[in-house]
Amino acid sequence: MTKKNLVVTVVPNWNLKEDLGECLQSLQRQTYTNHLIVVVDNGSTDGSSEFVQTHYPDVQLIPLPKNQGYAAALNVGIRYALIQHADYVFALNNDTVLELNTLERLVQVLDSNIQIGIVSPKILYFDHPERIYRLGDRSYKLLPIPLGFGNKWRDHPKYSRLLEFDYVSGCAMLIRATIFNDIGMFDTSFFMYYEDGDFCRRSRDHGYRIACAGNAVLYHKASLSSKKIQGFITQVRARNRVRFYRRHRHGPHPLLTYATISLVDFWRLAEYFLKGQTDQMKPFVQGILQGWREPLQPQNEDQVERGSYSER
Repeated sequence: MTKKNLVVTVVPNWNLKEDLGECLQSLQRQTYTNHLIVVVDNGSTDGSSEFVQTHYPDVQLIPLPKNQGYAAALNVGIRYALIQHADYVFALNNDTVLELNTLERLVQVLDSNIQIGIVSPKILYFDHPERIYRLGDRSYKLLPIPLGFGNKWRDHPKYSRLLEFDYVSGCAMLIRATIFNDIGMFDTSFFMYYEDGDFCRRSRDHGYRIACAGNAVLYHKASLSSKKIQGFITQVRARNRVRFYRRHRHGPHPLLTYATISLVDFWRLAEYFLKGQTDQMKPFVQGILQGWREPLQPQNEDQVERGSYSER
């Protein structure tokens, strides 16, 4: 009988104890059995670490002294997974719930096609499961930025097949372990937001294909942790968006891309004003300015460092 590939799920957590528990329950109920779970706690102050130790003793807990960001926490968990000789690493948000066969169906995709390096499930809103949260994004030669697919679309059976994209959401990504030897880890300089886009782009540039398995379903509660620090998140997201498009070329010319994202930024500022969210305007502008002013550093130490994966 063929031995199943080992999957290690990495769940970064920051002050979201109850939702983390629901996520872990859904992971432990998965039909795919050759599976380990690691929680990397990002300096939570709500008793998350104690909660995991008490209620989920079979889950590997790695507590960090302070919040180092989503990307850094993922990298800590990935290094643990590679030490365990994981074949696949499942990067997962803590505010998610999986259907019973989600992981098994994702594994089937990577098992069946060696060219696919990353596969994401179909992500639905937890509170509105008839609506899609995200499928993925595709780049086109004549368009300055990628086109997103699935955002708030009504779910339909036609989205239950395998769909290929250039980018999928870091909310849930099953990653072939060999990728980390080839391109390195997630870029911690993004802290959170667009670290998944950067990772997907580097994977694609290395020749890996990226897909969404529409028959594998996950429910997302949508950025519960980030709502606790909304101004900071607004600033980081605006900064990282600029940094991402400065680093990775899209469309016929960078100037067209820069003009497009600038127009979108003006529109978002107007939205903040019209919706009465004026407290978000200052951090949004600060983030944009940071993104344009910061020098583009070469790939950081986490990217240069290669994983310890080896064929067994």
